[in-house]
Amino acid sequence: MRSTKSRAGQKLVLWGDLIHGKDAQFHAPGIAIGFDVDEAAAVEQRKAAMADAASKGYLVGAAHISFPGIGRVAVRGGSYDWLPVNYSEGALRRAGAKR
Repeated sequence: MRSTKSRAGQKLVLWGDLIHGKDAQFHAPGIAIGFDVDEAAAVEQRKAAMADAASKGYLVGAAHISFPGIGRVAVRGGSYDWLPVNYSEGALRRAGAKR
């Protein structure tokens, strides 16, 4: 599942259950697991989503990826890599976020 949000030229794509194991599936997106009801379709969607995110450089919010769960996808050494955004509680306070 994917959902897209855009604002002021920025794009965030939210991935539902596209990734289940970051360390394995970014390196080898063809890996399917038992939770993939249709393994072939899941692998196809995962590969397409990773290729799109890596080529266009937008932010991705992904379930099943440790905090902060928001980052970018890059290609490194023939496989994909997850590049999490930097998180700073101080930056959130300066932006007016409430705890």
